[in-house]
Amino acid sequence: MGTIKIKRGLSTNLPAHPALGEILYTTDTKRFYVGNGAEAAPTEFANFTELTTALAGKASSTHTHSASDFTNFNDSVDARITAQTGTTSGKLVALDSNGKIPSTLIPSSFKEAEVVADIDARDALTPFAGLHAFVIDASDDETVASGGAEYIYSGTAWVKLSELEDLDVSVTWENIGNKPTIVTTLLGLSDTPSSYTNSAGKLLCVNAAGTAVEYTDTFDGGTF
Repeated sequence: MGTIKIKRGLSTNLPAHPALGEILYTTDTKRFYVGNGAEAAPTEFANFTELTTALAGKASSTHTHSASDFTNFNDSVDARITAQTGTTSGKLVALDSNGKIPSTLIPSSFKEAEVVADIDARDALTPFAGLHAFVIDASDDETVASGGAEYIYSGTAWVKLSELEDLDVSVTWENIGNKPTIVTTLLGLSDTPSSYTNSAGKLLCVNAAGTAVEYTDTFDGGTF
């Protein structure tokens, strides 16, 4: 059997670029190396003891870490939070300068309502389609005589829904539709003589035929 010869020497004399496949051994540090050819440093072989020590320091394939074990952990988390905040598909909502959820992130079926002092305060709102506003004093609206009114924003303008004065309704008999006819005087009856002339002191009674009423000055009280 032939003898395998391995180049050996001090580690300080280890060639920088040993030939491809060439095996070398450092007598002072007890290390083996294999050459990788020109322009490439040799690869060191670890011995059994070194491999065992290195593996002993490795983590288990299933293990946990604390946040402090990760480089730039806080920066990474902050970046992820930023990416998920303030978007319709994100998981987090960023409040606006008034501490409210931006209307752009609220479904149209869930809209807020505002209560303001007057029309100027209503017009100072940042409206969105569906926003309700109750104006306590809406008298600056030319359609409102006095009192408050409720409005909704259509997306382009405020539309009045109602006003408090709408509840102060004064109903007169003349303004009622489909009302029955009410007789207010005897002359309003269809079978009553058309005039009171020369009828003073007379009684209104049914005529002998029983077909109408008439005035009479005959009083027959009968007997006891």
